[in-house]
Amino acid sequence: MKLTFYQIYYHLKKKYDARRISCNPCKIQVERPVYYRDGQDCRGHMVLIPNEELMKIRQDSALWKDCIFICFGEVDDIFCRIDTDLLVLDDRIPREQILNDLQEIFQYFEEAGQSVTEVFMENQDFGELMECFGKIFETPLALMDANFSYVSLADKEGRFANGFMNENSALPMHVVSQIISDPAYLRSITLTGVYTYTLEQVTFLCRNLFSEGRFIGKLMAVSCTSPLNNEYHKDLLLMASGYVERMYERFGAFHMADRSLDSLHELLRLRLKGSSVPAERVRSALGNLSWSEQDVYYLIQMRPSYRYDKSLYDKYLCPQMEQQWKDTCCVAHNDSLMVLLNGSRLHMTDFQPELAYFLRENLLAAGISRKFRGFDGIQTAFKQTDIALELGMRKDATPWYFRFDDYALDYILTHGRGEFEPEQICAPGILVLREHDEKIHTEYYKTLYCYLQCRYNAALTAKKLFIHRSTFLNRLERIHELIQMDLEDFRSRLYLSVSFYILEEEKQ
Repeated sequence: MKLTFYQIYYHLKKKYDARRISCNPCKIQVERPVYYRDGQDCRGHMVLIPNEELMKIRQDSALWKDCIFICFGEVDDIFCRIDTDLLVLDDRIPREQILNDLQEIFQYFEEAGQSVTEVFMENQDFGELMECFGKIFETPLALMDANFSYVSLADKEGRFANGFMNENSALPMHVVSQIISDPAYLRSITLTGVYTYTLEQVTFLCRNLFSEGRFIGKLMAVSCTSPLNNEYHKDLLLMASGYVERMYERFGAFHMADRSLDSLHELLRLRLKGSSVPAERVRSALGNLSWSEQDVYYLIQMRPSYRYDKSLYDKYLCPQMEQQWKDTCCVAHNDSLMVLLNGSRLHMTDFQPELAYFLRENLLAAGISRKFRGFDGIQTAFKQTDIALELGMRKDATPWYFRFDDYALDYILTHGRGEFEPEQICAPGILVLREHDEKIHTEYYKTLYCYLQCRYNAALTAKKLFIHRSTFLNRLERIHELIQMDLEDFRSRLYLSVSFYILEEEKQ
């Protein structure tokens, strides 16, 4: 195994007062140490050499560029001006002792290299690979993807967990907001060498990772106060990044679960554009997640809140949402985030409080569609989210999300039915009654319709329905439970009246 100057010097410095006299401008790697012998080819090695022999090497010799030298005692000042890596140790140190210590340094790294080889041979993942790196890194190390999510850590001290990680194993939202608004960050992800980046007053050594020229993430090590320590870890980052990129090429992703959503992402984008998708592909994509076309779905559109001048960083937000809520599929569409929520697995009533917090933290506003079944309803749901956002942000200044059901009446009064089917625009409560009647063979739809026609007169309604007044009142109580609307509220009455009108017209 070949090592760099700093990989050797860092560990040698722990035991000896080694002085670096000169340095090679080219970062070279060398093999195990050898004693210098005149006439013997020692290029590409760590070379222990007597001072007098060092003086004999011609200035145009390739050894200066290809070797790292160690000599002992006083050295002529001329070597300070030669472009080579030259270390000087105390003349009293036995040469055999130095040779043995150097052999141990090489053995140390070869054992680490063997562990890495075993990870690849046994087809293990990034966690095991980072565990190998943790044996040679003496500062906390993290592997992060392009979306600010941690893939794996080698961090016994817990430095990353303390302020740089949320419950979803990603950078906290407020830290990401700082990063994406920093012009230096966008420039930094194009760099190919090791560079420093400061977050929350902590400096990190970073090495970007690429696959087919595309930025896929980075390795980050906490910077130290010692320059030598940092130089050592820079060399380790360069070495480790090569292994990480090689493993990425093998798996095609950092997170193996990423692949299960790929098909659904593609189909959701197609439907949002208005393209048709084969039913078999839809069933297959939903089946990958154990979803069904019979499940209840909601579509949510998110945009930067009009109250803030903020760009939408979908590369971070989409995977964050999918990690935080497992029953979602999120894609970027135009200038919005579109989230498909499986309401059969994650109920909207449980989801809304968490959604409000997510929107507030990211300064976003959202429009929520009416619930629907099957992939064919996505285009209609998309229109509903547009309407909810447009009317909601115009009429209500404070909420972070707007439900289409809360603004459907406003839309009807301005546009009528528009392009919507009755089931897509009418009061949801009436639709619940109609569905209930079909299943249980009740007459709640007819009862409420008659109640509206009788101007909410209970006695007259009971008379027209040929039922006892107490029977009607029992029905009305059950209707209240089903429709979840306040019949004393003017807007609710108006919405019900308009909805009944649309539904009855549809029958004719």
